Amino acid sequence: MLMSAASPAGCGRTVPRAPEVHSQGLAGTALLPARVRRLTNAEYEATLRAVVGAPENVADRLPPDVRQDGYSANADQTVPSAWEASVDAIARDVAHRTVTEGLGRLLPCAKSPSPACAAELVDLLGRRAWRRPLESSERARLLRAFAEASPPLPEGFSVGAEAVLTALLESPSLLYLTEFGPGGPPGSIVTLTPYETASLLSYTVRGGPPDEPLLDAAASGALSRPDVREEQARRLLSLSDTRQHFRRFILEWLEVDGLARTAKSVDLFPGYEDMKPLMLEETSAYVDEVMVYAGGSVRALLDSRFASVEPDMARFYGLKTWGVRASLAGTRRAGVLQQASFLAAHAHEDGTSPVKRGDFVLRKLLCVRIPRPAEVGIETVFPLPSRTKTTRERFASHVENSACVGCHATLDALGYTFEGFDAIGRVRATDNGKAIDSQTQAKIDGQSVSFADSFDLSEWLAKNPSVGDCYLRQAFRYFTAQSETKVESELATLARALSPDKQGNLFEALIAYVRSDFFILREVRR
Repeated sequence: MLMSAASPAGCGRTVPRAPEVHSQGLAGTALLPARVRRLTNAEYEATLRAVVGAPENVADRLPPDVRQDGYSANADQTVPSAWEASVDAIARDVAHRTVTEGLGRLLPCAKSPSPACAAELVDLLGRRAWRRPLESSERARLLRAFAEASPPLPEGFSVGAEAVLTALLESPSLLYLTEFGPGGPPGSIVTLTPYETASLLSYTVRGGPPDEPLLDAAASGALSRPDVREEQARRLLSLSDTRQHFRRFILEWLEVDGLARTAKSVDLFPGYEDMKPLMLEETSAYVDEVMVYAGGSVRALLDSRFASVEPDMARFYGLKTWGVRASLAGTRRAGVLQQASFLAAHAHEDGTSPVKRGDFVLRKLLCVRIPRPAEVGIETVFPLPSRTKTTRERFASHVENSACVGCHATLDALGYTFEGFDAIGRVRATDNGKAIDSQTQAKIDGQSVSFADSFDLSEWLAKNPSVGDCYLRQAFRYFTAQSETKVESELATLARALSPDKQGNLFEALIAYVRSDFFILREVRR
């Protein structure tokens, strides 16, 4: 390993200088900070795949990402020893297999190894891994690592190649994404370098490293122009594997990406383990459909009257048809909030949870954060189990307690609308032998609103401008890997300024961000 993955030391290299902009010209404007952040596990996997040109699956071999507001992409990612050790093992494993199984495919000259081929290896893989051309000192260091590891050529070529590839795959320049620009004093505003812009653009809209056309655009200096950034962003958005990035956003937004690790009572829900992957497949396919045909709009996500289901999920829902647009006519399901993945993820092992479901609506759809009980000095007391009371009757104690009613009056009311679905998302008419009551009245934004059930709630949410604004904020938290309300407000303003035909389109909101000065400018805060 040339440099420890535990620190971005070495990232402060000499880079093509970009013009610095003085803060006086943007007084009062909230910008993202100049920063460095570690790639997420998914981003590392995508980067590694791009370097070796093979479909390596390594994200699950790494310790879980640290989340910020539920999102894996953020500047608070740490590098604990377990993560560093896992990266080291992955880098060695992938480098060895690449050299033994596919080096000739990756580097044709490897079939006739020579010193010139070693230099070609370093230049080609270094540019891919570090997302920029190598500096002369870096190139010399990698060639020295090649020479020190390998016996005489040609027999020793594979040994040297493996050493170089291992070093690249676990180096800070691969593991960290920098947004430093040329640097400057605290309070100044700097412009990202061309290669930083290329990397940021690609990780923002695709979740992986820049490809050759984007790196070429960086080399030419063209990425300083908004129209070129837009052109490159639209090109990346058109690539088929980009859908994985947007799918991951929605799964993290819905908080269902960890569904595979959840468990339910085997006695109460005996088929849950077999259904979990089908639930996630449904949500993933539905998201793909909404992204392609509705621009990822929150209204379509919440209120589309179709399901993207295979036969087993169709039977689970009681549908008479299946496919990517199976009709939900005649049911009280619409969009993602009545999908089994969401309902199961926001429930307990042995029953539903009005609190979990209502809390999601407030936090992720209305951007209203309810403080945790410990934050306000309240000890959490769960309602006692009962074989005679419904869940709603048990949870009524929340609003009878003066310390709890302030938060739970609205939170629980929203959660009760989902009581027509059990803890794995099946329709139910009774709870402990009593009829389900999902009718509620909640006070939202100072208004009293009535809902018959979660179907009514989804319709109301889909039409609510506050939900559209909150959804944009959530999207920008994921795609910009930050959580600053002032920055999110600036970016949401960009999206609201779009023409009417582009309003609500997630892709167009991101394009507006990519075109703007907010994308390439950073505030030096250190």
